[in-house]
Amino acid sequence: MMMKVLDFEGLGEQILKIAEQQKADEAEAFLVSNKVLTIRLVNNSVFEAKGVHDIGVGIRVLRGGGLGFSSTADFSSKSLEKAVKAALDVSKTRKLPFKYSFPSPAKPPKVRGVYDTKLAKLPSDKAVDSAYQMVEESLAYNRKIADNAGVFNLVVYHTLVMNSHGLKAKDDGTFFEASLTATAKQGVKSSEGSEATAGRSLKELKPKEIGTKAAEMAVSGLKAKPLKEGTYPIILDSEPAADINNNVSWLCSPMIAKLYYPLFLDKLREKVGSEELTVVDDPLMPKGIGSAPIDEEGIPSQKITMIEKGVLKNFVYDTFYGAMEKKRPTASGARTAFAVGVSSFPGRNYNGEPIPIPRNPYIVPGDWKREEMVEDTKNGLLVKRFHYTWLTNPTRGDFTSVLRMGLYNVEKGEVAGALKKSRLIDNLLDILKNVDAVSDTLTVAGEWGAYAHTPIIRTKAHVVPV
Repeated sequence: MMMKVLDFEGLGEQILKIAEQQKADEAEAFLVSNKVLTIRLVNNSVFEAKGVHDIGVGIRVLRGGGLGFSSTADFSSKSLEKAVKAALDVSKTRKLPFKYSFPSPAKPPKVRGVYDTKLAKLPSDKAVDSAYQMVEESLAYNRKIADNAGVFNLVVYHTLVMNSHGLKAKDDGTFFEASLTATAKQGVKSSEGSEATAGRSLKELKPKEIGTKAAEMAVSGLKAKPLKEGTYPIILDSEPAADINNNVSWLCSPMIAKLYYPLFLDKLREKVGSEELTVVDDPLMPKGIGSAPIDEEGIPSQKITMIEKGVLKNFVYDTFYGAMEKKRPTASGARTAFAVGVSSFPGRNYNGEPIPIPRNPYIVPGDWKREEMVEDTKNGLLVKRFHYTWLTNPTRGDFTSVLRMGLYNVEKGEVAGALKKSRLIDNLLDILKNVDAVSDTLTVAGEWGAYAHTPIIRTKAHVVPV
């Protein structure tokens, strides 16, 4: 049974009262309920179908200029008192060199299409049937399909954030993610293909389309030919374009820039891409995969342009990094499972503190049709999947990805056939600056929980056979 928001309010008030009794200057409670159904597909069959209801709270406190955090899934009075004390103990050793306070209340906007009753109430057996349709459609596509494996996650979440300033804001949502990897065999040859997508409503779930696309890629790979090393015009289909989008968006976080990948650190108001490239974060987008009325500190969502016509315009800020750099928060506080050892359980995360990252970033669509982009490419490549993408030199921007499936030759404006496993080796800034075409349509694509609305883009990059 799903815990009601009313119960969350009572728990939030209890936590804030405990914090006050333990002499906290300020306190915040981030309460989460995740109802998750996971269906795993292995060897053309349903391997596992399980439901989990995860409920917990993340607690932040301020005392004497120090900030502390702890979390618990035990809502007994003794456990909550212990969790608040643990956060206060942390605050003793984590003194901040700047003035910091939790946010004040503000009225959040309404965001359409982030909670779907039909998806929330989808019976488990119907969800299993939908997941298995991916396998059925893949097997029906071609007799060469020998095996399928995949996963389907359905998440219903409720969050409530409360703090000592009277802030009380909630976020209720649904989403699914579905992916399938198909294996085709012909004699001693074998080839893989995959497809993945996500959405906020049952209407967006199209398992047959996922199965067909995965099988189509797998079968086409049986006739793959070797690639000749070179620098090519490259059409990045939805999944690799989403990967580029996610990499670029995370670089617009001051935390990521300072602690991990400083590629954009000193480039504000400088050119980091071509004029065709505009990247925004819009958590107000109806049905947006990352949309919500508030961020995970309770600040009302807003749209922000990070890159405009190739120029880096803005970083995104939560309250902590905003206070550190004397910048206004952009409602970009997200409690993502970024740290090693933190669970990447589907749904909202109460085990981590907010960090500043874009929540629903996407590359703004251009004017090109997909067909026009292919027709305009005389001697290039079409890439449908990235694997093991990495910034090998985060300061210089050296960038690599394995193209182990879904790589095609484009000759004289036509997709001419599949190519064998290769590797893209280039520089991310050069890839961004070489973008010369962006499609006019957004689709949801990605993998491993990292999904985004994305167009198709064309750029230039160096590719070598593996």
